Amino acid sequence: MLRMTATLESGRQLTLSEDVFAQGRLTSGMQFQVSLTPSGALILRPAHARQKSLVEHLRGLQGLELTPNREPLGPPIDL
Repeated sequence: MLRMTATLESGRQLTLSEDVFAQGRLTSGMQFQVSLTPSGALILRPAHARQKSLVEHLRGLQGLELTPNREPLGPPIDL
């Protein structure tokens, strides 16, 4: 685990060290979910778009008509 000390600047900005930036694979403009625990710990997690579950994907296919796109196979080959 990489640890660092950050200072809260005027304008409510935190600046991360180059090591944290690089090892965290962070990019400028990246958004984070921020959690504050009851003990006062601040947790930053990269904000990701919610991904659909397999069930949600399959429900989205209901009623979809699929046509076979395969060409018929030729006759069997004797080896």
